[in-house]
Amino acid sequence: MITACAHPSPGDRQLPDSRRLLAGMRSAMLLCSVFAAAVSTLAASSYLVAQSINEVHILPRAMPSGVAPARETVRANVDLVLVKVTVLDRAGRAVTGLEPAQFAVLDDKNPQTVRYLSNTDEPISVVVILDASASMAPRIQEVREAFHELVNASNPQDDVGLIIVRDEPEIALSLNDSASELQGALNALEPSGDTSLWDSMYLGVKELKNSHYQRKAMVVVSDGGDNHSRYTEPQLKSLLREADVEVYAIGLFDKYATRIEERKGPLQLDEVTSVTGGRLFSVHDSVGLSRSVMQISHELRNQYVLGYYPSNRSRDGKWRKLKIQLTGSASHAKFRLYARKGYYAATE
Repeated sequence: MITACAHPSPGDRQLPDSRRLLAGMRSAMLLCSVFAAAVSTLAASSYLVAQSINEVHILPRAMPSGVAPARETVRANVDLVLVKVTVLDRAGRAVTGLEPAQFAVLDDKNPQTVRYLSNTDEPISVVVILDASASMAPRIQEVREAFHELVNASNPQDDVGLIIVRDEPEIALSLNDSASELQGALNALEPSGDTSLWDSMYLGVKELKNSHYQRKAMVVVSDGGDNHSRYTEPQLKSLLREADVEVYAIGLFDKYATRIEERKGPLQLDEVTSVTGGRLFSVHDSVGLSRSVMQISHELRNQYVLGYYPSNRSRDGKWRKLKIQLTGSASHAKFRLYARKGYYAATE
């Protein structure tokens, strides 16, 4: 543009040199003035346009009728509820391939719309609560082998921790420890003392709060109930409702148990696990123990994660009952469904 301003017009070339030079300079100055004014006007217009855009909220173009947006925007004032769901057939095999429309969700008896459904083998953080009280001495080697089986059958990306149950709970392997330290922790396992089972599970929930993954689970291996904890069963159940930790338990129960805590153990573990969407496996020998470990691993790797936006938007922090069922053709099949019984609403 500066080069264009420096050239005189064709008529100026017929004047004497001095006058032609002066006329050329005047012409150049006039053109440059006009150009500068145009630039100034354009800049002012751009500023006004920018200012106008900043002051006006531009609405997105409406989607054509019947066409859904590519993805939904999760707003800050809407809470997505995620629920882990296990579906098994009569043989205990995981049922895959179900669609969102085949799940019915009742949130405090109000029907909900499933917005999200996943059935991929995503990594999970698992804490194993292993009873090593004195009563477990005859079966400790079986328990060591079962723990190895659980680790070997899990997703290689899973985080696995180990808490030992005795008079006091002990973290033998944290979620951040290397798996290479596992063998040493198991070899050093010597049964002794009483059973602080509820305290150990309480500690397990605390460990899982520091986990890398959103999915969390706990696997309890014990031969009976608690007899040495500060926390009570109701306190533990209340904690588990808030923590969103799925609990499975393998009970090595004695058919002829004489101690009261051993007789109460099956019922207590069943109540604790059912609250979370997990369940209890009652076994009597090493074969049953190994089968239960593999079943738990299989279920954890084939779960659905179901999501919905609750119609009740109140952030009152209250407990809301949750019921999930299968619909359509899936409801007529001989399927078993496991999911947590409720959740606490968000708070402000």
